Amino acid sequence: MHWIKKCQGFLFLLLSTTACYSQGSLKGKICDSIQVPVPFATLALLKQSDSSLVKGTLSDENGLYSFTDLAVGIYRIKVVALGFREQLSDTFRIDSTMHLSLAPIRISSSGHSLNEVSVSAIRQTIEFKNGNITVNVENSPLAKGNTVYDLLYKMPGVSIDANTITLQGKSGVIILIDGRTQQVSGSQLLTLLKSMNAESVEKIEILKNPPARYDASGTSGMIDIKTKKVHLLGISGSVYSSLSEGTFGNVLSGLSLNYKTKKITLFSGLDYTYNDTWVFETLNRKVTNGGNQTALNESNTHLQTGAWYNYKAGADWNPDKKNTLGFKIEGESGSSLANGNGTNTISGFNDLGFDHLQALQQVPDSWGLLNNNIHAEHLFDTSGTALNFSADYTILSEKTSSYNASRFYDAADQEVLPANVFQTSNNSLTRILASKLDFSKHVNPTTSFESGLKLSSVDAGNQFLFEKFDNTTSLFYTDTSQTHQFSYTESTVAAYFNYLKSFGKLNGQFGLRAENTQMQARSSGSTFRLNRNYLNLFPNISIQYDKSNNHNFQLNLNRRIDRPEYASLSPFRDYHDQYSYGQGNPFLLPHYSNSIEFTHSYKKMLVNSLSYTRIENVMLGYTEQNDTSKVLVENIKNMDYSESYTYSFFLQLDITQWWAMSANVVASYLTYKGDIRGKPFFTDGLYYNGYMTHTLLLPEKIKLELNSFYRGPKYNGIVLVKERWMFSLALKRTFFQGKFDCSVGITDIFNSGAFHTQTTVGNQDWRYYATIDSRRFVLSVHYNFGKLKLSISDKSSNEEEKGRLKH
Repeated sequence: MHWIKKCQGFLFLLLSTTACYSQGSLKGKICDSIQVPVPFATLALLKQSDSSLVKGTLSDENGLYSFTDLAVGIYRIKVVALGFREQLSDTFRIDSTMHLSLAPIRISSSGHSLNEVSVSAIRQTIEFKNGNITVNVENSPLAKGNTVYDLLYKMPGVSIDANTITLQGKSGVIILIDGRTQQVSGSQLLTLLKSMNAESVEKIEILKNPPARYDASGTSGMIDIKTKKVHLLGISGSVYSSLSEGTFGNVLSGLSLNYKTKKITLFSGLDYTYNDTWVFETLNRKVTNGGNQTALNESNTHLQTGAWYNYKAGADWNPDKKNTLGFKIEGESGSSLANGNGTNTISGFNDLGFDHLQALQQVPDSWGLLNNNIHAEHLFDTSGTALNFSADYTILSEKTSSYNASRFYDAADQEVLPANVFQTSNNSLTRILASKLDFSKHVNPTTSFESGLKLSSVDAGNQFLFEKFDNTTSLFYTDTSQTHQFSYTESTVAAYFNYLKSFGKLNGQFGLRAENTQMQARSSGSTFRLNRNYLNLFPNISIQYDKSNNHNFQLNLNRRIDRPEYASLSPFRDYHDQYSYGQGNPFLLPHYSNSIEFTHSYKKMLVNSLSYTRIENVMLGYTEQNDTSKVLVENIKNMDYSESYTYSFFLQLDITQWWAMSANVVASYLTYKGDIRGKPFFTDGLYYNGYMTHTLLLPEKIKLELNSFYRGPKYNGIVLVKERWMFSLALKRTFFQGKFDCSVGITDIFNSGAFHTQTTVGNQDWRYYATIDSRRFVLSVHYNFGKLKLSISDKSSNEEEKGRLKH
C-alpha cells in the first residue's frame, strides 16, 4: 500500500495552502537525474521543526516554481510527481525580506510507467480550524447525483426540521453561497437548495464564530456553500448528469464552460433540475371544549413537480499583478406545481355537522431571481495590503397562486354542507441594492487589521388577493378582509474594524461591527403602519493559544442579531385546509444572541468544545388553537428568551492508509421561555445528535463512502421534534486519469428519514408525521476537461440582505 500513502500525500498537498504574512520568497526548479525539467510536480513547503505544511504549489511546464509571502523560518521542500520517487530538499532559512533562489531539486524515477501508477487518495472529509468546520465535498461520492439540500442533511451538527435549518440545536442559521447570503429561507430556501446540484460544490464551511467582516446576522452561525472556483488554462469546463430514482425519478444536469488567458478569465455555467417530490403526512389532534373531546385525524398526500434553471456568467480582468476588475451575472428561473389531496375525519364529540371532509389544494408557483455583481481589488504590496470593492443589485419576482376546496360528508359519503372553496394570488417583487468597501493591512508578520463599510437598501412588496366561491352564483368574489397590499423598506449602514495580533504562541483577534437600520412597513388592507430606527454594536473576540504542535486552545465570544425574514412580517394567511393555516407577524422584532465557546484541539484530529448562548427576545414559531372553532394557527412572535448549553466532540482519524473516518457528536441542554395568548410556558430538554462518515479506497480506483447521522428528540419552543436517523452509501470509479467518473449510491437506505413532531403544551394536543421520498437510488456521470487549475474572484456585497428573501 506504499503507493496509496504517496498518492494520499499528492492530493492533500495539491489542495492545501496556508496564509503567511511576510515578504520573504523563494524560487527554484525541479528536474530529473539528467537535468530534464519535470513539469507539474507537486511541491509542499514544510516547517523544518515539525514538518507541518505551510504552502503547496505546482511546478510549471518548464519545471519552475515559486513561493511568496513567507514568514521568517527554516523550511524544507517535499516533491511528489508521477513516475518519480518522493524527494525532500535540504533545509534552508528565509529572512523577512529575503528573495532566495534554490539550486535545482533533482528527483529520480520510481521505475514505474505512468499507466502503472494509480493516483487515488483520501482527502480529509472534515477539517477543523479556528472553531469552524470545513466539509470537503468535491470528489465525494455522496455528492454525486444529490442536491445541496441532500448534503446539508449530512453535515456535522446541522439539522433540518420542517422548514428550519439549525446548527448544534440552535436556529438562526444564515446560508451563504460563495460568501453571499441567500435571501431565501423557510420552505423557499429549501426549494433553492434542492435546485442546486452538489456537483458544483467544492466545500461547505460551518462558521460558528464568523469574524466582524461578516454581517452580524445569524445567532447560531453561518453555513457558507463554496462552489467550485477552479478554472483551467485555455478552454476548460465540465459536464454532468445524474438520475435518482425513488417513488419518482429526478434529473440533475449541468454544464460549465470557461476560458482563461494571462489577463482575462471568462466563466459560465448552467444547471437544470427536474424534481418530483412526494410527501405523505398525518396530523392527529385532540380538542377539548367544555369537557367534551373531539379528535381530528388528518391525512394528506402531496406531490410537487418542478423544474429549475440556475445560470451564471462573468469575467475577471487582471491588467497587472496588483489590480483585478470583474463582473458576474447569476440567477435562477423556475416553476412548480404542488397537488395535495387529503381527508380530515372527525370522531368523539362532534358538533361540526359532518363526519369527514375532503381537502383539495393546487399551488402553482413561478419565480425569477437575478443578481448583478461588479467587483474590484487593488493590492498595495506583496504582504497582503488590499482594498476591495463590490456592489450587487438583486431582483426577485414571484407569482404564487392557490386553489383550495373543502367538501363535507357524512358517514355514508353524502355531502351534507356547502363546499368551502377559495383561491388566492400573491405577486411579490423584491429589490436589493448593496455595496461594500473593505481594506486589509498586514503591518508586520505578527500584526494585521481590516476595516470596512457597507450600505444596503431593500424594497419589498406583496399584492395578495383572496377570493371566495359563492355556491349560489357559482362565481368567485373578493374577500376584502383578507386582501392586502404589503410593502416593506429597509436601509442599513454598517462599519467594522478587526484587529489581529500574535504574541508567540498566543494569537488574538478583536472585532467590532456597528449597524444602523431604518425600516418601514405598510399594509393597505388595514391601518397598520410601522417605523423603526435602531443602532447596534456587535463585538467579536477570539483568543487562541498554541501550546504545542499537538494542543490548541481557543476562546470565542460574540454578539449577533437575527432580523425577521421579509415574508415573516407579511400578515397573509396560508391555508392548509379548513381547520389549519399559517400567517406572518408584522410586529416581529429582531432578536439578539450572546455566545461564549471554549475549544480544545488535539493534533487537529480530536476536538472538544463547550459553549453557552442566550438569545433575548427570541423569534419563535408556534401553534395556537381555538377550542370552539377547532382551528389550528401556525404563527411567529418574540418570546422572552432561549438558552443553550452545548458540548461538541469531533474526531477525524486515518484508521489505515486506505480507510478514514470522521465523527461528530453534539449534546445540548435547551430552554425556551415565553407566552401564548398571555399564558406563560417554559420548555427544556437535552438534545443530542451524531454524525459519522467512513471513506475507503478499494482496488481498481474505487472509492466507497458511508454516511450516517442520528438526531435526538428536541424542543423547538412548545414543539417537540422527535428523533430520526439515516444511512447513505455511495461508490465512485474514476477513468481517463481522473477526468471522468461514475458514481452509484443509495440515500436513506432504511427509509428512516421521516419527520415527526408533537406538542402537549397548554390546550394543545397534536402529533404530526411526514414521510418523504428520501430513499433513492442515484446514478451519476461527470466529465472534466482542461489541464491547469487556477481560481477566480468571487466578491459580493449583499450577503445579509439576500438571506432574508423568499421565493
